[in-house]
Amino acid sequence: MKILFKKPKTWNEYIERTGDTDVKDVGERVKQRLAYLGISEQTLVDVKQASEFLLPYKKEAVSELYSQITSDKHLHQMIIENSTLDRLQGTMEQYVQRLLDANVDRDYIRNRIMIGQVHSRINLTAEHFISAHHLLMHLLTTIIMEKMYKNPDQMMQCVLSMQKLMAFDQQLIVEVYMEETFKSFLFGISKTLDYTTQLDTSKQLISEMNSMNEESHSVSSATEEMNASIFEVANYAVRVAEETDAAVQSAEDSRKIVNSTLGKIEEVGEVYRQVVTHVEELNQEIDQTQHIVEVIQDITDQTNLLALNASIEAARAGEHGRGFSVVANEVRKLAEHTKDQTMQIISNMSSLQNVSGIVTNQMENTEKLIAKSVSDAQIADEALNKIVSAMQNINQSTSQIAAMSEEQTSAVEEIAQRNSKIFEQTNSSQKLALDTAEIIFDLSKQMEGHRNQVFSTNVKLSEKDIIRITKTDHLLWKWKVYNMLLGLETIGIKQAGSYENCRLGNWYYSVKSEKLRSNAIFQQLEGPHKSVHEYAARAVREYQAGNMVEAEQSFQRLSEASEEVISLLTQLEAVL
Repeated sequence: MKILFKKPKTWNEYIERTGDTDVKDVGERVKQRLAYLGISEQTLVDVKQASEFLLPYKKEAVSELYSQITSDKHLHQMIIENSTLDRLQGTMEQYVQRLLDANVDRDYIRNRIMIGQVHSRINLTAEHFISAHHLLMHLLTTIIMEKMYKNPDQMMQCVLSMQKLMAFDQQLIVEVYMEETFKSFLFGISKTLDYTTQLDTSKQLISEMNSMNEESHSVSSATEEMNASIFEVANYAVRVAEETDAAVQSAEDSRKIVNSTLGKIEEVGEVYRQVVTHVEELNQEIDQTQHIVEVIQDITDQTNLLALNASIEAARAGEHGRGFSVVANEVRKLAEHTKDQTMQIISNMSSLQNVSGIVTNQMENTEKLIAKSVSDAQIADEALNKIVSAMQNINQSTSQIAAMSEEQTSAVEEIAQRNSKIFEQTNSSQKLALDTAEIIFDLSKQMEGHRNQVFSTNVKLSEKDIIRITKTDHLLWKWKVYNMLLGLETIGIKQAGSYENCRLGNWYYSVKSEKLRSNAIFQQLEGPHKSVHEYAARAVREYQAGNMVEAEQSFQRLSEASEEVISLLTQLEAVL
């Protein structure tokens, strides 16, 4: 029996170039892709028709797919680290089921986007995903060709439709995967930049180095003054030591003189004691003489009385007693003369006794003075001995001071040398700190360049993504102004003050969502955002005018406003 086969179409007859699609309930962007791949409602019908042959082999096809995937050690290890084989097979069966259902709508699109996000999170490369997806497509198309080979046109139509829809899936999933990967890279760079902008200690370090240099210079000046003072002290110590030697010698000579004087004073004291003894003996002799004179005076008085009596008796005797009367008168005169002389002697002896008493008192006082002089001389001798000993100790101490001063001079010179090295090392460290700051800033600019390259890929960003990015943008703004103050960056005043043209400003003033625009946090954001740019422009202006103090103050206020912006953006990110 002769079997007739219908002649199949040529290859170009299977290609449709309508440039449009009749698939509905998808976004415009998705429609463009469906049209580009030539996917229409008929394509989906063809896939559904092929599903009649494919659904019985769904588990077997998925099992074969993972059998080939796990044969690769790298892919097998990735599956173990991020999931389980059974779980992935179940997920793949669900994917195949939705593919064969061929209901392309917004839910279908969201499912494919989720698959791309999952594969991005487990770090499956696009290369491995595309290979695995192609392997699944080959398995499915092979089954179609096996089961529909008797109807070549229908078979070709179903194979092409399956390839188109899987190509659309692959394109959508890989695009999401790439976007997620780019965003992960973008957020990774942004996070690194966030940490980099926190390395803002270079300015403080350089400032501290300047302070250290000033302190080191002050120490050098103080060291020079100290060295001069120590040298002067050493000279004084040497001079004092020399003068102390002379003083010790003079004190020693004085001590000898005092000792000699003491000896002579003691000799004088001895002489005075002998004189006192003689004066006392004289006084005794005067006393004895006084006693004799008193006896003589008594005898004279009696003689005078007898002469008087004799005269009386002679007067009674008359002429016969005249001779006796003359004798009695003479005797009386002699007695009176003797009495007068005796009285004179008594008077002289009394004067002599008085003078002797005075001399005795003076001699006693002189003896006391000599005794006190001896005592004082002895005290002076002891004091001189102590003075000599103290002067000798002072001489030793002064010699030690002179020696210590020389050691201190040497130590101060060493301190000066070390301080000079510290000054040099501080300058070197300061330059190193500035070089490090420049390297970090150059690194941040390179990372910012890579970050900007990601933006040029037209990555689709959500509101939440934009907020995360703008946080880094504001940290970068503060970072650039900070490095401008270090002399590493140049910023224009107009560029710094443009709060509407920065990424946050562009997004903030283009938000259309009424819900977001009415959000209290969103509304609070405008004020501090303007302040950031206002203080940035002011810092640039003051820096260009050379007013570093005012520039630092403006930067400080910029930092405070920036922290408020970051805080509000973080709060806004949490509620989206």
